[in-house]
Amino acid sequence: MIVEFLLLVALGWVTGFFAGLLGIGGGAIMVPVLTSFFLWQQHDPAIVVQMALATSMSCIVFNAIISVRTHQRHGAILWHIVSRISPAVLIGSATATFFVIKTDSKTIALIFMVLMLIIAVQMVIDFKPKKAAAKQLQTAELLPAGFIIGLISAMIAIGGGSLSVPYMTWHQINIKKAIATAAAIGLPIAMAACFVFIMQGIKQPTLPNQTIGYIYWPATLLISAGSVLTTPIGANLTHRLPVMTLKRVFAGLIVILAIKMYFTV
Repeated sequence: MIVEFLLLVALGWVTGFFAGLLGIGGGAIMVPVLTSFFLWQQHDPAIVVQMALATSMSCIVFNAIISVRTHQRHGAILWHIVSRISPAVLIGSATATFFVIKTDSKTIALIFMVLMLIIAVQMVIDFKPKKAAAKQLQTAELLPAGFIIGLISAMIAIGGGSLSVPYMTWHQINIKKAIATAAAIGLPIAMAACFVFIMQGIKQPTLPNQTIGYIYWPATLLISAGSVLTTPIGANLTHRLPVMTLKRVFAGLIVILAIKMYFTV
């Protein structure tokens, strides 16, 4: 019991540190590690990846709420974008979650691995698209973009910032406002996924004790508690450490974790 407690808190420390330092983390670390943790706990291999995704998304709900409150105090969130993109984000996230639940763990692990490889390559080469012409973002453009952001984010249990921030900066939105707005967009992504994981998990007889649907709530609490401590540390070190070098190290780490997960389940 003590070992489990320490492992989950340590996972929160690591996730929070990289989230604060690089602005990423979440499912990239949590999903592979939690999958291994659930297998170690001898839970049904057919549902361990789904449990890992669900638990990761529940942690993101807590992080997103804290982040939104912080950004709102600075008045940096563009709520007119959040309100227009959220319906599509909700649909995209829910669609991906239904797909994840109905698909076998091996296939989900393969999809996760491929998407992690793409993210890792982007981090290593630091690709930035050329700025689009300055214009007001229209609902007709935000809806398909929101659906894709919600779909991919729920598939790999991320808050969506790694997709929505580049999208908004590409449209010449100030980076600080883009990050703040992405935090607000991440909340409906995580909430929609958690809702589906909970409702569909009620019908799943092989889920272990201490779960709410597919969410293993002890891990949610311990990981969230751990990340709260280290996220500010990572954020404070952003301007003191070689962030680009660390991004490449992190890219290698998430690829190794994703490959290990694929060959484990």
